[in-house]
Amino acid sequence: MKHWGQDVLFTRRGLLGAGAGLLIARAARADLIATPAQTMGPFYPQDKPADNDMDLIRVDGRPGTASGQIIEITGRVFAVQGTPLKGAAVEIWQADSLGRYNHRREPNLRTRDQDFQGYGVVKIGADGFYRFRTIRPRYYSTGAGLRTPHVHFRIVTADARELVTQMYFPGEGMNLQDAIYLDLGSDALKAAATARRVGVHDGAIRFRFDLVIA
Repeated sequence: MKHWGQDVLFTRRGLLGAGAGLLIARAARADLIATPAQTMGPFYPQDKPADNDMDLIRVDGRPGTASGQIIEITGRVFAVQGTPLKGAAVEIWQADSLGRYNHRREPNLRTRDQDFQGYGVVKIGADGFYRFRTIRPRYYSTGAGLRTPHVHFRIVTADARELVTQMYFPGEGMNLQDAIYLDLGSDALKAAATARRVGVHDGAIRFRFDLVIA
């Protein structure tokens, strides 16, 4: 079993100090921009892995770690009024460093990274904070063209509201070749679906991705 202990507490304090004040100040003036909904896609896990915690780079029972560039995705979940949404469940799923999903419909399932969890879920507390440790996914091709690197999110609030969306990486040139990203339309919605790089922590590039639920 994997544990995070004091590291999680340290990260939470740092994030609150760095970002919460800005969000609260914005909320005092006007509602936040809701994170745009996007397609769930074909690879939402039908068979969720037994190991489905916040650390996707290690799989319980396996000695190795996932291949690829390690990243952390951190943020908070808010209502549009700026209130943290206590008790929401945050799920992510994504391709590995080869562009393969851990899913029965993955055409290259046999060659996926067996040391990559591929899916994780956390339930957030009163501060709305979440954190995942994962890898930067690779692009892959579909019948409709190339998909830029992205991470899928599904949020279910304590009062059963749901948001399914995708997170994109800042400065990624392939974003402008991705039809699903381009379908977001306005620059404001593209920005709301794009993470911010906020530094490096414990050898991992850290991205901030706040989620706003309408």
